[in-house]
Amino acid sequence: MKKVLIIDDEVNLRETIAEMLSYTGHHVCLAKDGIEGLTKVVEFQPDIIICDVMMPELDGYGFVEKHKSSQYADVPVVLLTAKVEQKDEEYGLSLGVKAYIRKPFTFKDLQEKINLFVKS
Repeated sequence: MKKVLIIDDEVNLRETIAEMLSYTGHHVCLAKDGIEGLTKVVEFQPDIIICDVMMPELDGYGFVEKHKSSQYADVPVVLLTAKVEQKDEEYGLSLGVKAYIRKPFTFKDLQEKINLFVKS
């Protein structure tokens, strides 16, 4: 069972992703922003992190920067975003994220990324 941390300030999206991942056999933990996400990484010790880019308090880029200097830096991060410009994706990838998924996305796309970066 893969442990997935979902960090997103959009309640409906966060809960929908969690429900779908739970249904497919994943153990899920939720956080509403990057600050809470950093705490949840330590508590939950996920196999992968799905993180929104645009959030209050600490955005996805800020989360990744702090995450990469933590003892859990080896946990892969996939960014979700409504940002469509190539420079945004390049910036996210330059931070070391494994993938950059633009909203709207399909659950199949998200599941494929999880399977690609986390071995059972």
